[in-house]
Amino acid sequence: MRRLPPTAIMSALLKTARTLAVRLKQQWSENSARIGFPLQIGSIWWGYSPVFVVALLGFVNTLYFFRQVSSWERQQVTTEFNEASQDRVLVIRREIEYALSTVQDVATYFEASPQIRRREFRKFVEPAVKRHIGIESLQWVPFVIHSEREEFERRARLSFPPYSINERTATGEIVAAGSRDSYLPVLYVQPYQQNRELLGLDLASDISVSTLLARSRNAEELQVSQPINLPGDPGHQTGFMVSVPVIHPMLDLMDGEEELQQPQTGKVRGFAVGIYRIGAIVEQALESLSYAGIDIHLLDATDESRSVELYFHNSRKQTEIDQTEELPRKTGLSYQQTLSIGGRNWQIICTHIRGSYQPDAWSGWIVVVGGLAFTALLTIYVATLVGRARKIRELVDLRTQELSDANSALNKEIMERKAAEQELTELNNDLEYRVAVRSSEAERRARDLEQFAYVASHDLKAPLRAIGNLADWISEGLEGKLDEESGEQLALLQDRVKRMNALIEGLLEYSRVGRTEGSNVLVDTRALLEEIIDSLSPPRGFTIKLGKELPEFHTDRLLLGQVFSNLISNSLKHHGGKKGRIRVECRRIRRFYEFSVADDGPGISPEYHKKVFMIFQTLQAKDYGSNTGIGLALVKKIVEEQGGWITLESEPGKGALFRFTWPAEPIVRPEELEPFTFPS
Repeated sequence: MRRLPPTAIMSALLKTARTLAVRLKQQWSENSARIGFPLQIGSIWWGYSPVFVVALLGFVNTLYFFRQVSSWERQQVTTEFNEASQDRVLVIRREIEYALSTVQDVATYFEASPQIRRREFRKFVEPAVKRHIGIESLQWVPFVIHSEREEFERRARLSFPPYSINERTATGEIVAAGSRDSYLPVLYVQPYQQNRELLGLDLASDISVSTLLARSRNAEELQVSQPINLPGDPGHQTGFMVSVPVIHPMLDLMDGEEELQQPQTGKVRGFAVGIYRIGAIVEQALESLSYAGIDIHLLDATDESRSVELYFHNSRKQTEIDQTEELPRKTGLSYQQTLSIGGRNWQIICTHIRGSYQPDAWSGWIVVVGGLAFTALLTIYVATLVGRARKIRELVDLRTQELSDANSALNKEIMERKAAEQELTELNNDLEYRVAVRSSEAERRARDLEQFAYVASHDLKAPLRAIGNLADWISEGLEGKLDEESGEQLALLQDRVKRMNALIEGLLEYSRVGRTEGSNVLVDTRALLEEIIDSLSPPRGFTIKLGKELPEFHTDRLLLGQVFSNLISNSLKHHGGKKGRIRVECRRIRRFYEFSVADDGPGISPEYHKKVFMIFQTLQAKDYGSNTGIGLALVKKIVEEQGGWITLESEPGKGALFRFTWPAEPIVRPEELEPFTFPS
């Protein structure tokens, strides 16, 4: 909200008070005259009415600013709470991602190394386990088919003699795994002492774990399980399992000198599995932040119908507050954010504890005290002004006389200005008459030119058609009887007739530019270009690529299509090769779109850059062909009629690049503007 300076507030108060006082005084005078109350006493009483009005307005404004300051304090507290919550969400997210990266590193290690022994696995993962207290265990789980179970167990016992593939019963007892098509036994695990019973445990026998492994295999990326219960500290019991598939099949060498060929079923070689304590991860992440009085709830919200609590962090600041003292109630602040972790949606909800993030109540009362003091001083000042009313009244009478004199002088100046305005009106009428005469003459010349173009085209095209028909008849009648030179001359005559007809059509089209009324419609430039390219049917070896930022705007579709059609057909016609590339792009330049049409043709020397836009000018003289030299001249005229410009950038052997601008908004013609009239 925009804050007014004190001087502006005072001026507004005085102006409002003065207006109210005048209205009240008039009302009082009318009532006093009606009931016979002494007018002088009433004038004295109502003379002090601005004092009461200023006091009332000052009190109202004090209450208003009190509410504004209180609201601002609450906004500051909310902003501070949100920033602190965002910091905690950020460090928790980073810590979770860092913890999960250890499992990804294990998977990468097995993908890069076909031969990994138990000792090498321990050396690789042991630093990460010691570094991060949230890691319960890191495991390597290979994929084993039933036909290779005995061989697999024999190879595993070379480094761990008691090793065998086991499964856990419903009562929690570990027994030898039953016969099934495939197994997912734990081959390596760290730390070893705390997780020794996991060695050889077939994870495929546990439905929840096998579901996680299947999900990571199908997604071919890291996946996280539902919350699981872990033994240990009651505050850190909730955990989760992470699985990363190792896709590339290859040889895996266990401890010993012999190699064990892993099954080739699918593309999965095995899984890198990690078990984490979510509470330890959260607490380790928050150790880097100072106490802020924020409780953190971490929920698994993957299932929209039911959220599962993963961990609750009780603010460390809670222990520093004496719970026996009277604390203010919570302000209801809350911040939440959802994290996407391995196919699961974890929701972090931050709430503040009692006694923290409370707005400063003293700021509002300071405003109240200051506002009332200011109102009192302003009331005294207004009362002093009322006491000087008589002097002001006398001064007003004097100034009224001066104003009357100034008013007389102003009336005289007004009369002079009216005379000047009358003269200006007459000049304007004369100018409008001349403009109308010139416009009528221009319209007459345009009609004459259009009639001449029509007659010329009709009168010229009729004999041309006759000559063309005669040439065709002669060619058909004397087919096979003419010698080579006569046949070539006759073909040259037919081509000249076609070129002359194309020249006449080009002249007509050139003369119509700017004289026909177009219709502004919504044009999709990409769709327009695709339609033009389809109509031109470029040779098989040519590719025409369209840029990504082609606009959609209101303009004359026919004229814009003529420009694109002429430029693209010009590039195709003069390329000179069997293969080529043409690219059309666009960018916004203030009120215009700048389009560019570039090709990889033979190019044009700089001395001919202006010549190509001149009518009937061609760079190559040909006996045969329909090149009239009007296409680029027509493009230049259309673009300039739209208020744009066109340029050519080219060098021999480097292709040609045509750039032209087109208005982004429809052009407003002078005749469409409302006529200007002088105010009366």
